[in-house]
Amino acid sequence: MSKKIPCYYALGGLNFKNGFATSCPQQSDQLHILDNQLPSEFWNNKGFRTHRKELMSGKWCKGCHLCAEAEEADSIESMRHDYPADETFYNEETGAVDFKGLHHVELRFSNSCNMACLHCSQVYSSGWVSKLKRYEPTLEDHTLKLDQLTGAMHRSTSDDDLSIDLPMSEMERIVDDLNNNFPNIEKIDFAGGEVLHQKQFFPCLERLAKHPNIENISLTFHTNFNARFDPVRLSELLEPFGKSSVKMSLDAGKNLYAYFRDGDWDVLKENVRKFNEINNFTRLEVVLTTSIYQIMDLPDIFQSFLELDVEDIDSSIVYTPPYLNPAIMMFHFSDEVLGDLRKARQIVETEKKHREKNRSDYANRRGYLKGKQYWKDIESSLRSIDRIEQYVLSHKPDYKHWEAFLVYRRKIDALWKKDFNSSINNYKIDNNNQIYRAIREIENVN
Repeated sequence: MSKKIPCYYALGGLNFKNGFATSCPQQSDQLHILDNQLPSEFWNNKGFRTHRKELMSGKWCKGCHLCAEAEEADSIESMRHDYPADETFYNEETGAVDFKGLHHVELRFSNSCNMACLHCSQVYSSGWVSKLKRYEPTLEDHTLKLDQLTGAMHRSTSDDDLSIDLPMSEMERIVDDLNNNFPNIEKIDFAGGEVLHQKQFFPCLERLAKHPNIENISLTFHTNFNARFDPVRLSELLEPFGKSSVKMSLDAGKNLYAYFRDGDWDVLKENVRKFNEINNFTRLEVVLTTSIYQIMDLPDIFQSFLELDVEDIDSSIVYTPPYLNPAIMMFHFSDEVLGDLRKARQIVETEKKHREKNRSDYANRRGYLKGKQYWKDIESSLRSIDRIEQYVLSHKPDYKHWEAFLVYRRKIDALWKKDFNSSINNYKIDNNNQIYRAIREIENVN
């Protein structure tokens, strides 16, 4: 028997996706098709039990390919290592896990969103649905496997038409079931669409506050933080939880924001300011989802992020679709990418020195640890840059994905009515749809 693959999420996670449930954000197997059954009714169904038994017997499940690829090809820690796997409530013979073993829940209500970000899809963004309403995928799209344009992204088969649709009444049933039957929940995440754009979110928080383990629950929601919302009411609803954190998926600095995220940077800054004025107990974090677009503008991204008063600046990698993977930029621009990584690191180090010289002016920022006398947004930025560099140096993509990206970029600009050359300073597109480096001078940082 192969060495088992214990996973925190497989043994203790429940994730609501587009019309089905699985164990974690990256897992794609449809372990249960959502059909008005409650979590207590499908937590130990055949799909979940088989999923657990496969991993615990040493076999990677089909839907766990992202973690498998990260560990086997790129030699980096995968998502399954986020937290230690809890085998206490796992039955090795049946694959069942006692209700007490559910620790992590991720909920979604719908794909309603006020943005149409370039790494997203129709499944998770109503904005994408609107953009592609009259678009007919071409033979070129199918040949290059431009899954976002063909509608294949986040779909298991060509017949898969499942969607996220959790009306208020169904949300209430699910939350009541979680409150009544799963006493050891310790982490609850919300993903979208955009939760601050959806009517179910605030009532859901209010109902979850009745959970018997509320004082030990860490609640996180992912958001673009660019929607209209009441920051005072949001802060009130987060207060009962043991911990709370807002993960702002910004994915761009001032240069790239309107192009990539279809949003307004000034609105974001104002929302951050308002929330900081009335809330000092919720972690406010930035997440940089790093695709090929972000790798072209890293210095401005980190410069922009450091202007926000947040605790952490984290990064993740766009693994799929593969034509947006940041490592494909290394085919033609490896020196430039590594130079921009050095420049981004220098920007963070310069900001660190500036704050140290003017410590009293920065001592009240969210990320400042008085005892250790450093800023968490500074330290986490440096770790994020290291993580991106490690990935692009270790991952070996297929050249066909570079060619697919060039077509994707051209079509997105036409559909979104945007202009790559007006939004990205360091790189440009020529008349033959080829990318070239507009600014060739790469700073050598000692």
